[in-house]
Amino acid sequence: MTTRWMRHLALMGLLTFAPSTSRAEEAAGPAGLRIRWEADPPASGLQAVCGRVFNDGTVDARRIRIRVEGLDAQGNAITRRDGDVLGQVWSRGAGLFCLSMSAGAASYRVTIISVQWVSAPESP
Repeated sequence: MTTRWMRHLALMGLLTFAPSTSRAEEAAGPAGLRIRWEADPPASGLQAVCGRVFNDGTVDARRIRIRVEGLDAQGNAITRRDGDVLGQVWSRGAGLFCLSMSAGAASYRVTIISVQWVSAPESP
């Protein structure tokens, strides 16, 4: 089993079984993608923002980049971190992400900053 696959399974297990006291948030992304995330309680000066990107469209997506911004009470970005959704997100499927942020933001905003759409193979 490859290291990448083992990391993917470990992250899925953490997202599935890790307790969270925060409220889940959801936002629309480009062309049928939507994001659902939660920010875990701060620990040791860090806060994990984890979630899923859902592909409600008919075309598979890969290399999905997300941006997590920590916002102050007025809604201004005070921290920012970019990361990747794990693996390819199949049509009608979902992919996982989890980024550690510096604790202290009043709220978070998660957006998709880029995606590569997978074209269907051509018929002979």
